[in-house]
Amino acid sequence: MEDMINFMSQFMTKVTPNESLTSFLKTKTPQENKSIPEPENYFFLTSLCSPMDTYMKSKFPDIKPSMEILKKYSIGNKIHKFATNWFQKMEGFESSESLLDGVYFGLQVRGKIDAKIGNCIVELKTKEILPNNENELIGMYPQDIEQIGFYACLDPLKPEVNYLTFLSHENPSRLKTFKIQIKNFNKIKQVLKERIDELKNALENNDPSRLGKCRYDGKYNLKEIFPDLEFLERGCEILDFIEISEDEEFSEKFQKVMNSWDGFQDTITPYNILAPRKHLHKQITGIGEEFTEDSEKVRNKNYVRNVAFELKNSFPPKEDTIPEQIFKEISFSKRGWINLISSMDRDGKTLPFIAYSSIDTRPEALNKPSQYKIAELGIIVSNFNLSKGILIGYYPNIGENQYKIFEVNYSFSDACKTKIKEIIEVLKSEDINKLKELPPCPFWMHKDGEPNLCCS
Repeated sequence: MEDMINFMSQFMTKVTPNESLTSFLKTKTPQENKSIPEPENYFFLTSLCSPMDTYMKSKFPDIKPSMEILKKYSIGNKIHKFATNWFQKMEGFESSESLLDGVYFGLQVRGKIDAKIGNCIVELKTKEILPNNENELIGMYPQDIEQIGFYACLDPLKPEVNYLTFLSHENPSRLKTFKIQIKNFNKIKQVLKERIDELKNALENNDPSRLGKCRYDGKYNLKEIFPDLEFLERGCEILDFIEISEDEEFSEKFQKVMNSWDGFQDTITPYNILAPRKHLHKQITGIGEEFTEDSEKVRNKNYVRNVAFELKNSFPPKEDTIPEQIFKEISFSKRGWINLISSMDRDGKTLPFIAYSSIDTRPEALNKPSQYKIAELGIIVSNFNLSKGILIGYYPNIGENQYKIFEVNYSFSDACKTKIKEIIEVLKSEDINKLKELPPCPFWMHKDGEPNLCCS
């Protein structure tokens, strides 16, 4: 059986490097961005929202959470998994589980936001007790307020309006949403910087005296561990720089998509279509490869995405020109569109684009994108019933400020849509007995010791 990368690549009819856009991109991208020094280490952003918990976890790793706490974690993780699907159905959905990295602002911190909807960051929290109003939110969950404020500072687009949605552990249909409006990004960034320095000094000097009490699960008996120290409650330290208000309208919208969800537990990405056996196996068994990237790869990937969105802002798609999807199960950001103009079409054509960073060192790689990227873009282009898409590539290992933009043309047959539909139906069935009905993964995805699920 043929793998999906070869299958999709056969529908590609022409690849054309667009030198005009490539040159335009180079003039718009300051080369000094690439030379940002890599920090010695990172903090996860959530670890800065309760620095004492982070200190204790680092210094006392043998103290494990109780079974009751582990059960709470499990419930929260399960609801968060469902939430990816809920977010995707909301109007204005852009992305979920997206990385924000403070390295671009000289900060040693990174984290993943739950969702971006209409250029607003949305964070979902599951709690035993929901805050009824703004004062209860401030008193009960200061760490969550700080988290979304810190995230907003790491986002290059600086979203002023963001949302905290709380769901009940016992009954997720019970929820509360609060709007967090940012009034002063610079002041919040300063708090974040001070928090990083504070935690770093505490860890280096073995002195947690200034970190305050734990904010999360309360598994540490600080009085017993540090009998000579007194730890105070730590209130929310960004309150002077934000406005908080309950937002019933957002809660109603979120409730509506929750009620309309069909129960399918995972978003299908183009990668899942191209490697469906891996996805189905992990979906059913929970077992799969841990996908990790070193910090340099992550930085390059985030860098080219930011560069691509800057380019897109120079050529934004016109209103109401993004077509409807054929298969709504396949996710694709509404931000991933650009208006491609030419002498033959001055009004332009709204096309999807993918921005990527390549580790290739061969100069000839600039002549044509990889077969995988052609196939990945093909999934998106066919799903919107189009015949062309854009690839925006960054090649840091070939040369300084080295980019290449390709226009990729396709001619799809009915067999393409039929194949994608079949894959989606098997993935949604979550039936392990249908694993072999799916196309195999390409050979370079095979891994020693992995169950024989990739091969034909």
